[in-house]
Amino acid sequence: MTLTSSHSNLVRAVVAAGVAATMTACTSTTSTSLQGPKESPSLSTAVVYQTESKEYPLLSQFVYAQAIDALPAQFNATDVVVMDVDETVLDNSQYQRERESQGLGYSPSSWEAWVKRKEASLVPGVAEFLKEVIARDGKVALITNRDKRLDSYTWENLLAQSLPLTPQNTCVMGRVQRDKDVVGQTGIVNDKDLRRQQLTNGEAVCSIDDANRGWQKPHAIIMQIGDNIEDFAGVTQESADVNALSPQTGTSLFILPNPMYGSW
Repeated sequence: MTLTSSHSNLVRAVVAAGVAATMTACTSTTSTSLQGPKESPSLSTAVVYQTESKEYPLLSQFVYAQAIDALPAQFNATDVVVMDVDETVLDNSQYQRERESQGLGYSPSSWEAWVKRKEASLVPGVAEFLKEVIARDGKVALITNRDKRLDSYTWENLLAQSLPLTPQNTCVMGRVQRDKDVVGQTGIVNDKDLRRQQLTNGEAVCSIDDANRGWQKPHAIIMQIGDNIEDFAGVTQESADVNALSPQTGTSLFILPNPMYGSW
């Protein structure tokens, strides 16, 4: 078909209009995308599980109920339960939520600021367990990898949760550089082993004043509770033999779920 002059002019006009419309649409789309609200960083499934699932508190309460059943009816004067603090006694999932909601991860400075806020809540089931230990005249050693400089904040956070803890029945042992430096020496596999040895040798350095010096004598560790395999004496994530630990699990060793972080 042969185009007349009027037809040709009409086609050119339609094409020009189409190009202009396309350019306008592209400009509009780009502008809208850039100016639109940014989505908040999503929380990891680990943090959601720890803070919102029904499974987590159910498992945690179950572990502590088992631990209560395994306690002696009456403690000897030097019997002690050794426990980790973070995600074992104190629940720091709020710290994790706050960091992730800002698109951030762990940092030493933000962690120290969180500890000083003293706002950690209790892990489900731990209050009942600690009350039972104290009611049976038991003692607790809290061996934590929080820096020892922060022990007083840890202590104040614990007392704010209405736990029946005193310097006589509870020893708070934060980590110092030496705990890490001696790893590899005889009998010291992970960075909590030195403090366990100090406890059993009668050389425990408790951060909270103990007027009766009741911790300066050898103690027998009758139970260990943590959320990490390295909360148990003489093992690392790499060297731990699950089959060897299994017979003690549920009697003298108790492990809590923590999908948010760990030595793994």
